[in-house]
Amino acid sequence: MKRFLIAFMLTALFISGMAAVKLVVWCGGGTEREGLEAAIAEYKKLNPDVDFELVDVPYAQYEQKVRLGIMSGDLPDLVTITYPYAPGYMQYMIDLGQYVQKYLNISLEEFKNAMYDVVRIRVSEGDAVKYVPLHFTLQCLWVNDDYFKKAGIPYPPFGGKQEPWTWEEFIDVLKKVKEANNLPYALSMQRTAERLFCYLGIRGVKILDENLDYTLDRDPKAKQLFIEFVDLFKQNIMVPAEWISAQDPNMAFTGGLTAVLWAGSWSTLDLLKAEKNFVPAYLPKDVEWLSLEGGRFFGAFKTGKKDREEAAAKFALWIGWKGLGYDIYLKKTYHMSAYKNHKVQYDATVMDQVQSVCGKLAEVTPEWVVTVRNSTIYSRLQSPIVSQMSAAVAGQVSIDQVIENLKKEYEKLLSELGEKK
Repeated sequence: MKRFLIAFMLTALFISGMAAVKLVVWCGGGTEREGLEAAIAEYKKLNPDVDFELVDVPYAQYEQKVRLGIMSGDLPDLVTITYPYAPGYMQYMIDLGQYVQKYLNISLEEFKNAMYDVVRIRVSEGDAVKYVPLHFTLQCLWVNDDYFKKAGIPYPPFGGKQEPWTWEEFIDVLKKVKEANNLPYALSMQRTAERLFCYLGIRGVKILDENLDYTLDRDPKAKQLFIEFVDLFKQNIMVPAEWISAQDPNMAFTGGLTAVLWAGSWSTLDLLKAEKNFVPAYLPKDVEWLSLEGGRFFGAFKTGKKDREEAAAKFALWIGWKGLGYDIYLKKTYHMSAYKNHKVQYDATVMDQVQSVCGKLAEVTPEWVVTVRNSTIYSRLQSPIVSQMSAAVAGQVSIDQVIENLKKEYEKLLSELGEKK
C-alpha cells in the first residue's frame, strides 16, 4: 500500500510538472494567430511543460478589451499590441530586459541595437524593455494588376510608372480604373485612425504637431481635407460600409469590387491566399510623401504571479528574437522583420516587392510621424478619431463638429494625463 501511495504521488507530481504553466495569450486572429500557432507548436516541443490558450479579439474591439481587462484586472499573460496603442500600456507590462541575458545569452544593449531605430524607441521605456517586436509593417497600396492592365493605367513602381502618383493623379486614376472595369467602388480602406492620419499627413495636415498640440482647429486646410475625405464615399470611390459599419476592406478588394486597397505589408498573406494578381504599390505624394510604420508588439502583463510572468517573458523573448521563434512567425505570416540586416527566407517572391516598396516609403517618412504616434496622448485619441469620422461618413455629424469634438477629447485627455506625453 505504501509503495502504491509513493508511486501515485510521483505520478501526480510528474503530471503536474508537465502542465506546470498555462499561458493565456490575446491576439488579433487571422495571420497573427496563424503565426503564433506555428511558433507555439515549435516552442512546446522544446518546453513541454508550458501550455497556451490563444484568444482571438477582433481588431475593432481589441483596444476596448485591453482597457476593460486592465480596469477589471482580468488580464492574459501575454498580449499583442498594435503600434499606436503601445505607449499607453507600457506601465502595465513587465520589464523583459531583465531576462534577456538569461534566455537569449546576449547583452541588453545587443538586443536593443539589433532593431531598427523606429522600433527600438517604441519597445523601450528608459532602460526597461516592455515589448518585443512581432512584426514590422508599413502602409502601402495594393493594386489589382488585371484591372489596371485592362484600364491601360501604369502604377508605381512595378506597373510601368517610376514616380508616385500625385494626389490629383491618384484620384483621377481611381475614377478611370473604376469606370474601365465597371466596378461599384475603386478604393478599399480600413476604418482606423492610422489610415486617416496617413491621408492627412500626405496632404500636409497634422492631427497633433511635434509638440503634441492639437492642430485641426487652427489649420485652415484641415476642414477641407476632411470634407474631401467624406466626399470620396459620397462619390462611390470608397466603400461607405468600411467606415460606417467596419466592414472588412479585404472583402471588397479580394472579391473584385474595388481595384485598390490602402493597407500595407501586413496584407501579404491574406492577399496571397486570394490567388489573384495583387501587387504592392507606392502611396501617393502631395505636400508630403510618407508612410506609417506599424505592426504588432508582444508584451507580458504584470499579473503578480512571478512564475507565470517569467514563463511569459521567456516565451516572448524566444518568439521575438531573430533566428528563434521570430523566423517561424515571419515565414508563416509574411511580415517584415523589425531587425536590421535580418534575412528571412520567404517562399513567395512578392515579399521582395513588398520590402522594396515599403523600404522606400520608410526612407521618405519624416521624423515627426514617429514622434507624434509614439505618444500616449495620440494613442488615447485614436478611438475618438475613429468614432467621429465614422459618424461623419454616415452623415450624423458635420466636419465642424468632428473638429470641435476631437478638440474636447484632446483637452480631456490632456487634463487626465497632466502633461503632453
